[in-house]
Amino acid sequence: MRCSGRILAALWLLLLVPAALSAETDDTAAEASSISTPADLEVGGSGPPATGGRQSTVLVAERITATGPAGWSLGGPDRDAGIGDWALGNGTICAAVSDPAHEGMLYPSGGVLIDVAHCGRDDDQWTTLETMWNLSRDTTLVMRDIEAGREGDRAFVRTQGERDGVRVEIHYEVGLAEPRILHVRMRAERFADGPRFSSLSLMTLHPTGQTRPFVAFRAAPEKSSGFSYPASDPTSTLSLLRALIPADLHVFVGTAAAPELAYGFELVRAERIHADAATPIGMMATTGVNSSVIGVFVDDFWLGEGNPPGLLELAQTLFMDLPMGDRLEVDWRLHLTERADVASVTDRLWREHPRLRGAVGDSEARIHIERPDGTPVTEVRVDGDGRFSVRLPPGAYRVRVRTPAREDVLSDVTVRAGEGAELPEKALAPTSRLELPVGKRMRLSFEGVRGTINPTFGDDLLGFQVGEERIPSTLESHHVHLAGTPDDPRSVRLAPGRYRVTATRGPEHAIEQAEIELAAGETRRLALPEPYRVLRTPGWVSADLHVHSGHSFDTAWPIERQIAALAAEGAEVVVATEHDRVVDPGPVIAALGLAGDIVGVPGVEITSVAETEDVPGTLGHLNAFPLSPTQAYRGGAPKAEGRRLRDVLAETRARGALAQINHPRSTKGRAPRGAFFSHLGVPDRPFDPAAPLAAEPNRSLLEADPTSGLRDLDFDAIEGLNGSFTRAYPLVRADWFSLLRQGERRTMTASSDSHRASSLVALPRTYVRLEDDAIGSFDRDAFVAALREGRAYGTTGPLLDVRLGDAEIGDTFAGRSGILSIEVTAAHWVSVDEARVYVDGALVARTPIGPRDRLEMPLRFARDGFVTVEVSGEVTPPYASVAPDFSPFAFTNPIYVDADGDGRWTPPGLDAPLPPTITNPGCVP
Repeated sequence: MRCSGRILAALWLLLLVPAALSAETDDTAAEASSISTPADLEVGGSGPPATGGRQSTVLVAERITATGPAGWSLGGPDRDAGIGDWALGNGTICAAVSDPAHEGMLYPSGGVLIDVAHCGRDDDQWTTLETMWNLSRDTTLVMRDIEAGREGDRAFVRTQGERDGVRVEIHYEVGLAEPRILHVRMRAERFADGPRFSSLSLMTLHPTGQTRPFVAFRAAPEKSSGFSYPASDPTSTLSLLRALIPADLHVFVGTAAAPELAYGFELVRAERIHADAATPIGMMATTGVNSSVIGVFVDDFWLGEGNPPGLLELAQTLFMDLPMGDRLEVDWRLHLTERADVASVTDRLWREHPRLRGAVGDSEARIHIERPDGTPVTEVRVDGDGRFSVRLPPGAYRVRVRTPAREDVLSDVTVRAGEGAELPEKALAPTSRLELPVGKRMRLSFEGVRGTINPTFGDDLLGFQVGEERIPSTLESHHVHLAGTPDDPRSVRLAPGRYRVTATRGPEHAIEQAEIELAAGETRRLALPEPYRVLRTPGWVSADLHVHSGHSFDTAWPIERQIAALAAEGAEVVVATEHDRVVDPGPVIAALGLAGDIVGVPGVEITSVAETEDVPGTLGHLNAFPLSPTQAYRGGAPKAEGRRLRDVLAETRARGALAQINHPRSTKGRAPRGAFFSHLGVPDRPFDPAAPLAAEPNRSLLEADPTSGLRDLDFDAIEGLNGSFTRAYPLVRADWFSLLRQGERRTMTASSDSHRASSLVALPRTYVRLEDDAIGSFDRDAFVAALREGRAYGTTGPLLDVRLGDAEIGDTFAGRSGILSIEVTAAHWVSVDEARVYVDGALVARTPIGPRDRLEMPLRFARDGFVTVEVSGEVTPPYASVAPDFSPFAFTNPIYVDADGDGRWTPPGLDAPLPPTITNPGCVP
């Protein structure tokens, strides 16, 4: 008997993810409210509901309004709840369930747990808890009904939905007796005939390790996975099966850079009820880089061990179904703690057991507790004095002390009942400390030289990995950013050795370098001057139009550190584009004392994931700015799932926002959902730049909405250079030239799409032409207008001044001939050696040029058209130190040509060949 291919394919999707009738109210319920898929959702306001101090004995279970509820204050980087969602709280835990009318992260509908935090602590790092049907992301269970109420010393929110003749209810509850536990109870019952129903799962997301997942199996501790999970190969059935793990406890460790917390998701029971008799049911779990799935089957396995399910067990699921009248009952406890480690959860579960105590002499250490065979048991952070305490069942253990020195120290210890144990202190490898400049603004990049390994700052020392791949924390980096503020780090810790330190402030500044040698235990001060400015850009402002911080679901990088990094890199304008959350960076900029040097523009990256019947390929990723945050769900972010691009464009245009298609192309074999021009909303149907817009497969871009009149093509800008997708530039350029030739004028931009501390912010960057370039008098409307008009160029280092006669970038030149002037300036660490000129998208000249050179070239035009310029250079050692994985490159937006002087621009059409789309090291960054 062999396993279902559909189930195996579904399991692979899980590993890749970066997820009826109203319930009756008990007669004793008090102050309950109920609603079924409301159409009159209230939206508005100018910010999130006010937050305050922690409450002590307040039970909350009601719908969120502009002024409440009272006694419920939820905040933090991952808060999503807004007006119309459902608040749940007990004075310690503040949580929220999205209204069914709101979209989820994976599906077009809501009714799921979206926020869990300590009341008044602003520490929400929860993403979502979404349901999965029969192990398939493509089969949606829609929660149509929701109600909330209080019963005695408990408060609840209950959601309900149905599919295939099965009714599912999920009950979220907090109480006063267990102030730090949120109960999650799932019930499923068949009430009508329908297709086979074999499993029901919950999925939580931790994209790119945003929270760090630890899995234990208390029923058989020797099978626990800890922070290490099996990898899987989609072409191998055995590999997919090995990705399944036994689990009855998931701990999601939050970042230590925010108010510390951890979430513990504990399975309490999983049973099938038949004629009032309960029997255990089979379980499954899988954890990957982006998500964890906790699932149950509708029956127990009658053959095989079952934990984890193997080929034999999965084959049995082909015969499983929930009979009429039977029901599933599954209960979990969601623990909320105030420490970012596993032990903050396991200590509660083992509160009757003795303690292991110790001191390791290193306040940055992590203590990993293992069985003698290396199986993980728990993990604990040390306090400021390097001491730790952790509860453990009596037994023999191996203690692994992990420090930033990258050398684990192992000790064996026995914990005895009623006595506990004390870990003898062991000598740790000595490290060195380097004191950093104070009051200076720059990025410091560290490289090991002469055999010294490159240092890593911000390693959480948890060891999260999938297969052989280590999943780094989003806080890890070999950079240190100094913004010249009191919040800057004062020193860094380094292993003994020799290092090259490079200081930079972006392409308008010089760099400074120094080599230092540190002996074990030595403390030295870094004597490195602040890089001085070598280039001026009058009439231009530098902008990063695509950045992410901890407010996005796929990173834990605090927005304060992100803003400091942008200031260190010399960025002047930052557009906040968090995934599906509208955020205004202005208050953070002001709090850091940087308001005179950098300006923030609120916006959002609209991120589509669900493949629906109307939009089977998603609408990709789309930036919209400026958008001011509101009190609505996700700060007022436009809904993306299940909508065509033109529908979202109609909303963003109505709100006065510029719309930019992000990373429109992918160089990967299968088009990812986020690359819109690789699928146009339909899988495997990429845009053809050589074909007319009115021809297949491009024709869908021209289909106008009958109400708004807008098309999928009616965005304002297209991201040509993205820090994570630079090799896709030739493909994007071909698409862009095709649009321009057919009269669809769009601005091409460059941005970092930075997500983590190791990202280079403001590189690539866009320079935007403004008459008044003073940041203190920044005109946001003028900035957006200049972008729409194409008065911009993108760069990874070279700075440009390109004119055709008197016409500058974004302007229109009138006449049949003119002199093209190209002037390149660059800091000494940026090499430039070639300029390329395109007329109507065709390469007409390729000529040498160097920094501080001015090139003049006569051009003649037989018809209306457009001129663009690119420059590039070789990667030199200084550039590689400043901008690894990039090369010097810049491109302009068009100067349009009105050759016949009739005052109208006529597009040239598609008759000329497009430039090659194959990656050429001399042509792309």
